[in-house]
Amino acid sequence: KKRIIFRVWPRYPNGQAIKPSPLRGKEAGNGLDLWGATLYDFYHVRRLPNVPNYITNSTGSRLAKWMRQAGELTAKDELYWADQEEDPKEIPVADIGELIGCYDTHHYPSPYPFIPCTHDGNPTLQQRIPLYLLPKKLHVHDPWNKLSI
Repeated sequence: KKRIIFRVWPRYPNGQAIKPSPLRGKEAGNGLDLWGATLYDFYHVRRLPNVPNYITNSTGSRLAKWMRQAGELTAKDELYWADQEEDPKEIPVADIGELIGCYDTHHYPSPYPFIPCTHDGNPTLQQRIPLYLLPKKLHVHDPWNKLSI
């Protein structure tokens, strides 16, 4: 998926340069250091406030920490938004056995195609299946062309 960063963190015109630092914002459980609860939590920011094309991408929680340490508190709305951001939480992967178990043939008339489950989203296989458990030839029924190979 392609995501577009559409927010810009305003800087004080005579502010300090944002240099690499050990300051970290909120992080995902897998160690990704650029984490945001929503797309509203990602920003374009000028590393040097007076150089318009020297732009980097960052998150609100990380920028808020850096701006507070540097004493650059001009972006009050952005600082408030960063403070209100949810903490990261781990979402367990879908149990494919449970998804298959929700299929009831009585809900769907013959002939095919049939809808595998009645849930809000498409099931996603997020657990690795060892190759030895798969058949040599795999037939996939995909009448809605949802799979990409």
